[in-house]
Amino acid sequence: MNQPLIPLWEELPSLDLYLDQVLLYINQINQQVFSLRDKPLTAAMINNYVKHGYLQKPLKKKYSRTQLARLLALTTLKTVFPITDIAETIELLLQTRPSQELYDEFARCINQQAIHTTHPAIQSACETVQLFHQTRRISLHLKGGTHETSSQT
Repeated sequence: MNQPLIPLWEELPSLDLYLDQVLLYINQINQQVFSLRDKPLTAAMINNYVKHGYLQKPLKKKYSRTQLARLLALTTLKTVFPITDIAETIELLLQTRPSQELYDEFARCINQQAIHTTHPAIQSACETVQLFHQTRRISLHLKGGTHETSSQT
């Protein structure tokens, strides 16, 4: 089975990206993984995340791997959790583990490849997101809507 997955840390672009590239990259991943027509990430959203401190400011108008990872987490989790809660939880988790490790746990969990050392907060958040998307697919099916099916649950 060849299902789209959220990339692990090492699979994220190693070169910094400009805003337009970030938008294309993040929206493409979210569309492929969740196969639903969610509201795409916009420049205004990113600017608000920076303004409110949820995302580090770009360096010379470029976004790093760390910022891409944070954006993937924010855009995935914001469908079911308030952004302030997501940001607060990320900051608390960063006190216990480095961002690369936390992001990989998150990506593996969303990709349904979680391991026994996955932090319980990450595990619970991933399960909530997966159940949300499963429920949306069922609802669309009941309405007779057209959508792509995904093996993600």
